[in-house]
Amino acid sequence: MLSAVTFDFWGTLYQNAFAKEERLLMLQEALAQHHQPRSLEDLTTAYEHTSSVWSQVWQEEHRPLPITHWLGEILMFLEASLPTSVMTDLGQDVEQVFLQGDTPHPVPGVAEVLPRLSRRYRLGLISDTGLTPGRVLRRILQRDGLLRCFDALTFSDETGATKPFPEQFLRTLEGLGVDPAEAAHVGDLPETDVIGAQQAGMKSVLFLGVSDRQDGIPLADAAFETYDELETLLERLS
Repeated sequence: MLSAVTFDFWGTLYQNAFAKEERLLMLQEALAQHHQPRSLEDLTTAYEHTSSVWSQVWQEEHRPLPITHWLGEILMFLEASLPTSVMTDLGQDVEQVFLQGDTPHPVPGVAEVLPRLSRRYRLGLISDTGLTPGRVLRRILQRDGLLRCFDALTFSDETGATKPFPEQFLRTLEGLGVDPAEAAHVGDLPETDVIGAQQAGMKSVLFLGVSDRQDGIPLADAAFETYDELETLLERLS
């Protein structure tokens, strides 16, 4: 019998969102103000280099990179430097870019289904955060009226580890007060969400509506494409 459900954030509850251009312009402005102008082409190359470093650390070491490391890697690639106080302010601006507009958006159906699920199950969130930390994701959830649906939230920038480490799932379940056998995890990536949940002893549910990872269907306990399917699916898993 399921008594708890945990969710991934990006590509599961929220559409994947990217702010590469906005972040590049922030960096370009900061460098120009400190007499180290760089072309957008050079900044793009540095950004892509640093993204590959982040992906390697995420995939091989299963840990997040702090914003200071991310900025430091970019500046080293560009052979540039910025004062510590500027680095701090720039880092905050990079992390909080999604607070300046109305993005990202919840996946269709989430705003309707999640409150109903919260009345039946204890809900948790397990997110690998990237450049948008947990403190910002909390504000986005609050903005959209979804934060109150959750009883436990786990963000990789706050724990220092990422999925598929079972500890990320078990820490969340401890906060929910349930055993792994009583819980299911919903996510869009087979290699992190499905495998991580199963290693923790949970049921795994693959969401196909954004990333469409058809290759993960044989691995998962269940899969769905739209949120109007989820409540019935969870009942079957129970």
